[in-house]
Amino acid sequence: MAQPKKQKTNSENTSNENAKTATKSATNTTNNSSANGVLFLVVGLILGLIVGGMFTSNTNSSNKQAANSKTGKARPLKGDEKMPANHPSVDNEEVEKEIQRAVEAGEKNQDYDTQFKVGGYLYSQGRVEQAKKYLLKAQELKPSEFEPMAQLGNICFDLGQERKDTKLVEEAINWYEKAIKVKSDDLNVLTDTGIAYTFLSPPNYKKALEYIEKTLSKDPKHLQSLYHKARISLATKDLKTAQEAFNSFKETASSVENENVKAALASLEEELNKAKDGQQIPIPTH
Repeated sequence: MAQPKKQKTNSENTSNENAKTATKSATNTTNNSSANGVLFLVVGLILGLIVGGMFTSNTNSSNKQAANSKTGKARPLKGDEKMPANHPSVDNEEVEKEIQRAVEAGEKNQDYDTQFKVGGYLYSQGRVEQAKKYLLKAQELKPSEFEPMAQLGNICFDLGQERKDTKLVEEAINWYEKAIKVKSDDLNVLTDTGIAYTFLSPPNYKKALEYIEKTLSKDPKHLQSLYHKARISLATKDLKTAQEAFNSFKETASSVENENVKAALASLEEELNKAKDGQQIPIPTH
């Protein structure tokens, strides 16, 4: 479902910014002979650190599966993450060298595997626009493959949020829906599609809920979908549904030891209480 570039200054907007990235998981970028064995030096670090967003891969069974998925968002390193155990040190200069090697490999090798892996690697390093070029090529080479379409959806969603460009969000939805036609049971893409519909202008909450409900029909304890169902219901002033979704979210989150989940729960409860008091809740904040 994307990567916020600026941190908001109040609790509501902080919650909303974090929520944008909630279902994104790391790209599965393994070594490839056409990349001469040097393309993904820091893949272990990337996969260990950037499975991401507000709800991490250990929050529920569906998100555990997402951690091993090829779909979803791999967030760029911020520079203050802890290294996985026994991982070699990687400095910024070495990362830049690896990025350059990836680009060179992508230009030299025009096969699907290289294009997809280079695109995924660049995306994991925050080179979103560069990544799009290679993923578009991968999708052109194998038009029916699920992973490039899902990743292109993530890229367009990220860029759309960064630029506040609803045309890019519409493009993201188009890619997501193409991916769903290939793999209709991917909970992350279903949820991301629903979230994307809330970032149109005006938001299409009806379509958003359709996708959120599809996810919940497959996994009633899907944290991210419960969270967004509650927020969408608040936006549409359906306080009964918002309360029910919040209760389910709270119950499911109670078994999750994750500070971001706890923060989301507190923020959601605050929004719900404000809505009960008749205050307007701006969801989403663009």
